[in-house]
Amino acid sequence: MTLGDGRVLGFDDVGAPAGRALLYVHGTPDSRRSRHPDDGLATDGDVRLVAVDRPGSGLSTPHPSGSVATFADDVAMLARHLGIDRLAVLGWSAGATFALGVAARHPYLVHRVTVAAGLPPVDAYAVPGLLDGASGDRLTVAELGAELGPQAAAEMLAPMLAPVPCDHALAVEHVLESPDPVRRAEFDAVLGAVDAMADGIVDAVAWGLDALVHEIEVQLRPLDVDLAHVTCPVDLRYGSDDPSAPQAFGRWYADTLPNATLEVLDGACHCFVLPRWAETLRLAVRPA
Repeated sequence: MTLGDGRVLGFDDVGAPAGRALLYVHGTPDSRRSRHPDDGLATDGDVRLVAVDRPGSGLSTPHPSGSVATFADDVAMLARHLGIDRLAVLGWSAGATFALGVAARHPYLVHRVTVAAGLPPVDAYAVPGLLDGASGDRLTVAELGAELGPQAAAEMLAPMLAPVPCDHALAVEHVLESPDPVRRAEFDAVLGAVDAMADGIVDAVAWGLDALVHEIEVQLRPLDVDLAHVTCPVDLRYGSDDPSAPQAFGRWYADTLPNATLEVLDGACHCFVLPRWAETLRLAVRPA
């Protein structure tokens, strides 16, 4: 769709057309295609799944001054465009703050948010103990953000997250570089999952590296929405074996959000949503 300022917002509208609406908000470096490859699971679950590309990813035009708040406003316009009055939101990994931003800024629209292995706002990294058990990659992000500031840190981090120029074969190699055997098992449990994640990496740099730099920079800035305004139920789902988003991140959200519930999934890692996709959709759209 074309937005009011002339930008284009890309999305997939799949599953059951008359089903319960669920907005899927991807991680980084990802896109709307970084999800379970079988949209028949959404159809079977009576879910109308709307997966949206954030600005600068996939089909969505970059937004040089974009933020969590502007993304939330884009989503509100998309919902009107699709004739959706109420929806649930699912945010995976770096998509967590963007998903919660939609609920904070447009509470009339969102009846439930599910955060799956969600990263916290950058300010939370300063909380003592929050990064205990976090991976070296996550520690590097936190340290660079604090030492260099959002822009310089993002410029350093972006080339590490996606090869540029990027094609599908390179992106598959990048996905499979992860040494974590639990995460790899989650990929292997779903036919086509590695290809879907690779498609997301290709999309993340489809507009060039600068778009990915801006995406990371937004995540390294303080939020421009107030999480206290997220009054709908929030389901926080974290894996017990996830160093990319350790349980402490979920506890921080549970302590911060006014109506949140934390569930820790035993033996799960960062990509648990893939083998648990049908379950995740079912829980995400249930009534508040």
